[in-house]
Amino acid sequence: MQTEQKRKWPLAGPFVLAACLGLFPGACGSGSEAAPPSADSESMHAANASAVRWQDERVVSLRAALADGWAEVAQELLDELGDDPRLGLEAPLLRARLAALQGDPIAASRYVENARAMDDRDARVWATAAELAVMEGSFETALAQLEEGKTRCGATPELLRAEANFWIFRPGLHHGKRGLDLLLRAQELDPDLPFLRWPLSEAHRLYAQSLSGTRTKEAIVEAEKAVALSAENQEARELLGDLYMADHRWGAGIEVFEGLLREGRPLEAKVALFSKQAGVVALQQGHKDLALEYFTRARELGLSEEELGTGAAVLRRAAQAAVEAAQELQATDPGAMQAALEQAERHWPDTPSLRAMRCDLNTDAGMQALRTGDWEEARDAFEAALAWDEHALVARLMLGRACLELGEYPEASAAWHRVIDQAREMNVPLPDPVHLDLARALALQDRFEEARGVLQNYLDFEPEGPFVDDTRRLLDELPER
Repeated sequence: MQTEQKRKWPLAGPFVLAACLGLFPGACGSGSEAAPPSADSESMHAANASAVRWQDERVVSLRAALADGWAEVAQELLDELGDDPRLGLEAPLLRARLAALQGDPIAASRYVENARAMDDRDARVWATAAELAVMEGSFETALAQLEEGKTRCGATPELLRAEANFWIFRPGLHHGKRGLDLLLRAQELDPDLPFLRWPLSEAHRLYAQSLSGTRTKEAIVEAEKAVALSAENQEARELLGDLYMADHRWGAGIEVFEGLLREGRPLEAKVALFSKQAGVVALQQGHKDLALEYFTRARELGLSEEELGTGAAVLRRAAQAAVEAAQELQATDPGAMQAALEQAERHWPDTPSLRAMRCDLNTDAGMQALRTGDWEEARDAFEAALAWDEHALVARLMLGRACLELGEYPEASAAWHRVIDQAREMNVPLPDPVHLDLARALALQDRFEEARGVLQNYLDFEPEGPFVDDTRRLLDELPER
């Protein structure tokens, strides 16, 4: 896959130094910023490199791997081809591109110079040198290579492609249309010209961007071409999504953004906002189910209740309706009931009736597991119940029971401590002597002083409670230490 660094064309580095040391004739000269020669000398293109380009399947794959940034694949193919003489002058040029891809511009410049020594009137040499200079961010060097190359070889497809790269990737001067015209002319002259797909995709993207402010539909056509050429061009895809939204093609735009999200592009905020907007439009048009899906997605991506506005009310009503449907299905169709609850949870997970029903169902499952002696299942079910309602006394009480059976005494103690405190805060009488169970669990951990404190606390709070005698008896039985 082509890396982001390659796409953005990194800053000038050792390749520029190599050019200034004389490895590239004509480089680092006057520093003129004049535009490269135009394509008006195509008659000089008699020595077109495509006429001698080896079309072996491995070489075609090698060129594609280099163009797409697959350095390891390219290395394997080059190793397999070795010094096959049929590669001719292209061998060092392909190695130069690989060296640049691997981050070694000094080696890349050396390979280019080897190719130049073989034939300095081959346009591929000058085109490769110019494109690698662009890749390094040395646009003066690239300009010098283009001028010299066209003087020696004419406006060949390779040099037209290199000139297009000059205009497309030059910082601050993105001439998308100019680059696009050059690339299309190069492709017309040489339909099999390699290393064309990525710059052509970028040229279409830049041209689309220049049209986006005033000619949306034309911009969409160009952006679609950019994406068709390279689905890896995430900037083109994001631009296309923006253009679809500007053209009120909500579904198409959001589909593009969702694909980018799956690939890790940080567009959550944008997709959330657009999903909300699409939901409002769908609601206005009477498409309630579609609106619900858009609002749900906006909530999943982080929009708050306030930010959702009308969407929040729609989601709340839908969640409540799903819970009511689940309640009706509970006795007859457990599978459909679960599906309805999942739907409610997706729409609005904080719906009170949903939380209550989920808590009750998990508590019931835990009680059943206790009856069959499946302590781990019981513990997990009670913990799930408490995740839905942390104030569920029965679930926490029974969680302590399951933990005790599993030998998880600290967990059992913590659960029962919480039950006692919560019951007193709520002024709710406990049907079971939880304090006795807690004291025994503490004693099993040799925490006798804490156990005695729990028992004495009960006697202080409930001096006439139903479990006073049992409490005094256990208090007497506990060791003093």
